[in-house]
Amino acid sequence: MRWTSAARTNLAANLDQAAAADEAAAASGRAVAADPTATPTARQQAATASGFLADQARYLRADAAAVRDGADPVELGYPTP
Repeated sequence: MRWTSAARTNLAANLDQAAAADEAAAASGRAVAADPTATPTARQQAATASGFLADQARYLRADAAAVRDGADPVELGYPTP
């Protein structure tokens, strides 16, 4: 079974939505990392996590753009629905 046009559109929208959530979480983590009242451990953990989340958001946005541009979702690692 192949990805339908509607399924591709839905996948791209879902990837964008997940990216937005990761971007918001990364921003929150950056705020904690910059908070002078947070413990050094909390600041370091928040900085590390926010970096990972920001990277993941970029990858999700790139996949969404690729799907919208006609890339095969299976080749990007998304199983056929």
